Amino acid sequence: MGIQISIDGLDGVMNSLQKLVSGDKLQNALAAAGEVVRADAVDNCPVDTGRLKGSITSAVEGNSAVIGTNVEYGIYVEFGTGSKGDKSVAHTTKKTWTYYSGGRFYTTSGQAAQPFLVPALKNNVPKIIEAFRNAYKN
Repeated sequence: MGIQISIDGLDGVMNSLQKLVSGDKLQNALAAAGEVVRADAVDNCPVDTGRLKGSITSAVEGNSAVIGTNVEYGIYVEFGTGSKGDKSVAHTTKKTWTYYSGGRFYTTSGQAAQPFLVPALKNNVPKIIEAFRNAYKN
């Protein structure tokens, strides 16, 4: 003996939800929210040459907003390196290392994290929610 459950109107609810997660409204909300995060990341990005700060972009890809940088050292600035870096990130396990640059050897224990992307997301949740509210207003 099996139990059978029927919910009247579920197809309508599912169709309505599908409309919410597709189309221009979602894309506009994602673009607006992504821009909020991108702008805050730029404002809080540490600057040496300005290359990292100038490389921060936001793009809508499918049902996601992708905010980041294509600069190869961006991850090391965000999470740090070595014993001074964020312990939850795999690249921070070495205690010290030596490298050669400009005719000299250098030994380092790493670089402290200078997060700019993760805080840009966490600190702007109310603005992100507002971007979605604005996009879905009739």
